[in-house]
Amino acid sequence: MPIPTLPLFAAAAQHARDNPNKIAVVDAAKQESFTFVQLLADAAALRKRIIEQLALTEDLDERRIAFLVPNGYDYVVTQWAVWAAGGVCVPLCTSHPVKELLYTVGDSDPSLIIVHPHFEKMAPALREGCTTEIPFMGLEPFSRNEAPTLPSFSPPFALTRRALMIYTSGTTSNPKGCVTTHENITFQASCLVKAWRYSPSDRLIHVLPLHHVHGIINGLAASFLSGTTVEMHPKFDPKVIWERWQEGGSTMFMAVPTIYSRLNDYFDAHIRDTEQEDAARAGARALRLVVSGSAALPTPIKSKFAEITGQTLLERYGMTEIGMALSCGLEVEKRVDGSVGWPLPGVEVRLTEKETGRTVDGVDEDGMIEIKGGNVFREYWRKPEATSSEFTADRWFKTGDVARRDLTGAYFIQGRASVDLIKSGGYKISALEVERKMLALDAIQEVAVVGLADQEWGQRVAAVVKFREGAVPLELPALRASLKNEMAPYKIPTVLKVVDGIERNAMGKVNKKVIVQKYWPDKA
Repeated sequence: MPIPTLPLFAAAAQHARDNPNKIAVVDAAKQESFTFVQLLADAAALRKRIIEQLALTEDLDERRIAFLVPNGYDYVVTQWAVWAAGGVCVPLCTSHPVKELLYTVGDSDPSLIIVHPHFEKMAPALREGCTTEIPFMGLEPFSRNEAPTLPSFSPPFALTRRALMIYTSGTTSNPKGCVTTHENITFQASCLVKAWRYSPSDRLIHVLPLHHVHGIINGLAASFLSGTTVEMHPKFDPKVIWERWQEGGSTMFMAVPTIYSRLNDYFDAHIRDTEQEDAARAGARALRLVVSGSAALPTPIKSKFAEITGQTLLERYGMTEIGMALSCGLEVEKRVDGSVGWPLPGVEVRLTEKETGRTVDGVDEDGMIEIKGGNVFREYWRKPEATSSEFTADRWFKTGDVARRDLTGAYFIQGRASVDLIKSGGYKISALEVERKMLALDAIQEVAVVGLADQEWGQRVAAVVKFREGAVPLELPALRASLKNEMAPYKIPTVLKVVDGIERNAMGKVNKKVIVQKYWPDKA
């Protein structure tokens, strides 16, 4: 069976023709490398099996295929096989309990669930929990083939077809299935390739979850479109990453702020003042591009990483519905501290007043971020009202995030309007700004700042804090005294809750509504 000449497959085929030995994926768990030739061949073979499993004569015609596959080569083959078969990929989160997986399965209504042997113990509970009878298919892990051949190709189907359904993180409501088309994916990947200059000489170490846009688009699609080799690890381990950087050979790394925090901590605990230190610093310094995203990057983490590695983390802004929209540039000297940069190629960005919808043109004036372009998603799955409510009358997508823009046009994220903008005593306070200032205190390891309903002030600024091990915990008066030279008095927390840890999702985000419900149920 030939596979359709989608832009991603056409690019992969060209990389294969230019260099039949060009490696697409290095699977760290398998300890094997796979060429673009084999990737296309394996995807074509699995495509055939999927179509036969469903007893179809034509392609999947946008049927959803859910799959539970670990990060690695088998994941990429599964994803490409579903696309080659004309289906919609619904990647299931490998760390979610069965109950959460069943929510995704129930909502996406898949025609088939593919389960890798790594997760076969979960299959009976998944099968039992499905409200409708859905066929399951086991996936035989792929191994290196010494003599693969390119499959044949057929004309592509319409790029406006649905291709991918990623579930939103659900930090403000129940997760929704965010549907993007092949056109969206190609646009999102292409604008990153242009902005960050991916190339066949690059090698990306990939440790991100593969049920989110960060890992799927930035990590995989953009890399394969440009011929970059992706070294895939099943999970993040700071020891492994530091060892890999010392060995050399990689040029790019992308992660969330919590990963950089753990890399900093591992360096201090295990590498600093050892014979490995010089090699570790040199290895990290040799990277071409190191990116942070998916959550706000605290300045102390950024500064500490720069001290260790000489790398100024590139910050960018995106979300499930739009891929990436804003990014700092490759020229380090032009990056603006605390900023996520400027619009990516082909992406339009504007700020508006929440109440009136009027465009905000002023410098350093807060506004709601709205986005327009080929990167913007098609719909929330089977939620037409929710979809239409997120767009303005002139078809700009309303992100729900607040930002300000400086004289150069660089954007500074203030947070989500629903949870990160606190209104206290007539002032508007960015919870992200308060968190950044608090994290600059040596004693504080993690913090989440929220607004609590208050009759007198409207909202009070409250902080949930995890102190560093060995540090003397600060009582509220001492904490306020430490912060009085760092920010205006009305921004300083008046409520403090000390905890052993702050729960985050796979992308390092905190669900602040859950935080309030957990610690201040009477204020939720």
